[in-house]
Amino acid sequence: MTAAAGVLAGADGARTPSAGGASAEELLARALEVIEQQSVRIDDLARQNTELREQNAQLAGASEELRELAGGQAAQLAEANATIAVLQRIVFGRSSEKSGPAPDGDDDDAGAGDGKPGGGKKKQVKRGPGARSGRRDYSGLPRFEVFWDFPGGGYCCPDCGEPFTLLGDHWSGEQLDWQVIIRLVANCQRRYKKECRCPGQQTVMAPGPPKAVGKGLFTNGFIAMLLTERSGSGRSMNSLVTGLTRQGAEISPATLAGTVAQAGRLLAPLAGAIAERNRDSWLIHADETTWRVFAPGDGGGPAKFWLWVFIGADTVCFVMDPSRAGKVLARHAGIDEDTGQLLPGADGEPRRLVISSDFYAVYQSAGRKADGLVNLFCWSHLRRYLVRAGDANPAQLRRWSDAWLDRIRDLYAAHDELMAAWQEAAAPPARGKQASAARLEKAHEAWDAAITVIDETRKEQAKAPGLQEPGKKALATLDRQWDGLIAHRDYPMAGLDNNLAERTIRGPVVTRKNAGGSQNPGTAGTAADIWTILATAQLAGLKPRHLPDRLPRRMRPPRRKAPVRPGTRPVPALERQPRGPPHLGPATAERQNPGPVTPPPAWPPAIAMPSFGVPFHRTSEYLRSHRAEKRAYRLAAAQERQDCGRENPRGHAIRQ
Repeated sequence: MTAAAGVLAGADGARTPSAGGASAEELLARALEVIEQQSVRIDDLARQNTELREQNAQLAGASEELRELAGGQAAQLAEANATIAVLQRIVFGRSSEKSGPAPDGDDDDAGAGDGKPGGGKKKQVKRGPGARSGRRDYSGLPRFEVFWDFPGGGYCCPDCGEPFTLLGDHWSGEQLDWQVIIRLVANCQRRYKKECRCPGQQTVMAPGPPKAVGKGLFTNGFIAMLLTERSGSGRSMNSLVTGLTRQGAEISPATLAGTVAQAGRLLAPLAGAIAERNRDSWLIHADETTWRVFAPGDGGGPAKFWLWVFIGADTVCFVMDPSRAGKVLARHAGIDEDTGQLLPGADGEPRRLVISSDFYAVYQSAGRKADGLVNLFCWSHLRRYLVRAGDANPAQLRRWSDAWLDRIRDLYAAHDELMAAWQEAAAPPARGKQASAARLEKAHEAWDAAITVIDETRKEQAKAPGLQEPGKKALATLDRQWDGLIAHRDYPMAGLDNNLAERTIRGPVVTRKNAGGSQNPGTAGTAADIWTILATAQLAGLKPRHLPDRLPRRMRPPRRKAPVRPGTRPVPALERQPRGPPHLGPATAERQNPGPVTPPPAWPPAIAMPSFGVPFHRTSEYLRSHRAEKRAYRLAAAQERQDCGRENPRGHAIRQ
């Protein structure tokens, strides 16, 4: 540019030569060449600048997307951390419904809760082994006395050998003994022969033992124990087979499964009668859980079924169904599936039904549609939501959650007093009707005061800013289910929670975890029937050892009739006499006192058995005594024949 300026400046004169000796034309040509090169470079720089601006705009957009992604990931990370904290509390933490909240730290309040912290200094409950005062009562168990003595019996002086005299017995305490005994029962039925000359059946046989399965291998006690261990204790079939094999009884799983199926068919009418009685209950606790069926029958793979439980006043009913829809509840509770209304009772009058449950939408929908159906929602479920909110954000929601737990604890205390006052008022003493009515009224006032505090607090905190998201979700759940939560005031006979149904369904859940599920829908239905009977028996106070005496006898098929051919008489070969013995006439002295019957030896033995050597077998002892009786009978008969032969050498028959 400087050279070009010099050339232009010299152009005004008369062709003045430049200092370098070059002409003006050459200098101008060089300047134009330089200008052209600079123009090309300027165009390149402008183009590069435009490209850089475009790249900068793209990078700015990508940076904004990354900022949004980072913000979303931060929110997801916070939610994942909250979920992990909640799951850790559920899996590894102590149950919040069995223990009080943890002691408070120095965390600041979130600003949304205005209640006092729930973890103040409280009385620590002693837990663990030895925490209870005294031992449990085992007086209901069979008691056997075992006498321990020196080898050979008695004791002698070590110096002179004089035997010691018996001073008495020393009671050294009681211990629990655990024996698993699988024995072979030999059933021997007594037979009797007629000694008179009356016509009719000449011999009779005493009835045999009751058998739930006609020609089965197992006794009723074995079947009852099998059903109790399989369904009541939640053991898998492999566990049962292993335990039986360990005791010396090698039984295939197919044999046990077939026995359970046959017993289930016998118990189906009983389970149906329990379900029918359960439907007549006006108060039902309901819950449901999943169940796995490996071969549903349609050729597909494992299918998810649903196990429902309905608890009435004196019955428990389990229902296995492939659906979780409202039709299952409608069929059991007597609700018209088309209109959603309660079906009338047996007398034709409208029914009323109260269902205590969780917040599942099926129960809510039934309560909204049916007239006369009241929902009682579970306060324990709401309490768990509040506890999980505090676990999700301990720094800001721990004290807030503890304050809510305090309010719910006060409501539980008020409801317990209301229940006690209602029970007293329902059957008041002769001279205490006014006092019972006054106590009931005071309990209602305390309940109203506790629920008013909860109502005012939830409305105030819903409007206050700064509450974290887990707390907002818990309060939203409280607002949605408010009507079903406060309905407990009119039904003090029912608890504030649905823990009864959850505890009842815990047994099938344990079975599902151990066994995995059922092979087909038939076995799943059998399991539901067995759970129905076991849970109802437990509700009635019956122990598993009572069940063998209450199993039904074998259901025999109808007696076969003689086939009748058209135009002919019945086939003579198939005409049978009835199995039952005919009338045997008046009882004689021999029939009234047939003689002593040797009882089987007592079990367990009343002496201390050694820990080694040949074990004690009840069956062997019984068979040995029975064989001795048969041998004595044969010897007596042979002796009688010999005597008859000597008295009548010609062999003529002798009438007695």
